[in-house]
Amino acid sequence: MSGFAVLTYNIRHRALDDGPNAWANRREAVAETIRALSPAVLALQESTGTQQADVERALPAYEYHGVADDPGSGEHNPIGVGRRFSTVGTDTEWLSETPAERSTGWDAAYPRVLTTVRLEDERGRRLAVYNAHFDHRGPRAREQSARLIRRRIDALPVETEAVVLGDLNCRPGSAPYRVLSGTEGDDPGPTSRSLRDARRVADTADGPDTTVTDFEALDPGRVLDHVFVTPGLAVETHRIDDRTVGGRFPSDHLPVVAGLMFQ
Repeated sequence: MSGFAVLTYNIRHRALDDGPNAWANRREAVAETIRALSPAVLALQESTGTQQADVERALPAYEYHGVADDPGSGEHNPIGVGRRFSTVGTDTEWLSETPAERSTGWDAAYPRVLTTVRLEDERGRRLAVYNAHFDHRGPRAREQSARLIRRRIDALPVETEAVVLGDLNCRPGSAPYRVLSGTEGDDPGPTSRSLRDARRVADTADGPDTTVTDFEALDPGRVLDHVFVTPGLAVETHRIDDRTVGGRFPSDHLPVVAGLMFQ
């Protein structure tokens, strides 16, 4: 079976903007971008309420999980699953000291959640997908959130591969990045359950040196959105997609797409 694409995209909460950057002026551009990249699994951040409803109407080929019922809950990280996979389980938990309860963790400014889907393909191969949006203010919260995700992956059955997607608000080499991927330059080896930065291990990687925009221009040197994979997944391609629609970026983050294949 051929490979499949996974995508992470912070589409920016609709309440933050008006004027040319208002959600009504860019929602079709967001949908157009996602359609063009055609991921099998779609991880969004900051998509909630009527904004997520717009996404679902525009992209009905996906089954969505982790959609917020309460716009203030922090549950803004839905995962869309296309026809390539069947969903066998889902979880939503808070990135905090009490992940089973609605809570704000450590030094975070806002409640943050981890959305998880457990998938299976037609050959019975298992894939766990994690979608997170780490806090933008709390360095301890970011590092501890990364440790929570690592514990979840360490507890997976050995036959289940994993993908971590999200706006992690951390640059390569930072503490949370090292928790997830290890020290830069290390090779965890083919039998390790360690995560690998898909950008570093891809056969082909392209795109700018940032995932952040101001809608009109790129903000260089700020790769904050990441794809991490377990070693049982080969990374054929990695792209930070910097296309514009009508001369503007559809969000203040760029989508990141990785082409993967089961080893």
